[in-house]
Amino acid sequence: MDIWGQIISYAYQYFDNAAFLALSAIGLILIYGMMGVINMAHGELMMIGAYTATFAYYAGVPVPIAIIFAGIVTGVVGVIIERLIVRHFYNQLLSSLVVTWGLSLIFTQGMLMIFGPSAKNMPTPFGSFSVGEFSFGIYRMVLFAVALLLIVGLWALFRFSSFGTKAQAAIENPTMAQALGIDTRRIYTLTFGLGSAMGGIAGAMFAMTAAVSPFFGQAYTPLAFITVVIAGGANVIAGLVYAVAYLAGIQTLTVNVFNQYIGYISIMAAAFVALLVMPTGISGFVERRRVRAMQR
Repeated sequence: MDIWGQIISYAYQYFDNAAFLALSAIGLILIYGMMGVINMAHGELMMIGAYTATFAYYAGVPVPIAIIFAGIVTGVVGVIIERLIVRHFYNQLLSSLVVTWGLSLIFTQGMLMIFGPSAKNMPTPFGSFSVGEFSFGIYRMVLFAVALLLIVGLWALFRFSSFGTKAQAAIENPTMAQALGIDTRRIYTLTFGLGSAMGGIAGAMFAMTAAVSPFFGQAYTPLAFITVVIAGGANVIAGLVYAVAYLAGIQTLTVNVFNQYIGYISIMAAAFVALLVMPTGISGFVERRRVRAMQR
């Protein structure tokens, strides 16, 4: 048995699972974790990004530009959704859930009517490499690198930019932020658009790993919501990292011990256990421990 190949295989699977979880959730965690909106249309925004990148690719646009273009288009769609619909349902969790669920149905059925049920494909780039008897796709590691870059980029945006400072103020205390002259409506619109753009980029990246159809996003929405809920809202970026590391480890272990189906189910079970122990999410748990340590 090739021990090194097996070790690399486990590590490769872990980073692959982490990439899919992070990319699926990174846009939603901005919208849900920072704005308190349950966006059930998140998967459909990813689907729009996937379609946009696919059509751009077959129109002759280079893949990196097609992915960026998908993010821009989906971000614009998100801004329109926020301005016309979502802004009327802030601080109304159940209402926002129902409204965005309706949007997801409209997007899915609309794309089905326009493009039909047939699936479209983008080729997976970069090829593969082998270690012993194991073969690995290079693009899966590109997914992880992109996920890492997006997380670091969002952290830097909210940590060092004036927009990040204003966004955190508007989200934590909108009344005080307005009193200080911050246009909270504009901040909400830009944040929702940014979260949508992240979803579009994720959909474009995933378009090179799966067939693109009107139901493309439905495979990723549950994973995104589970990851975001476990992450918690105390520190959304750090919480995302914690949640992805935890869930990817559980999934990798159970897939290798059992099978792919049990691995998927194990994510649900791991989320249930985590929320029993940490009802406010991993970031909330870590934040409370940090505060307690400072008070000692």
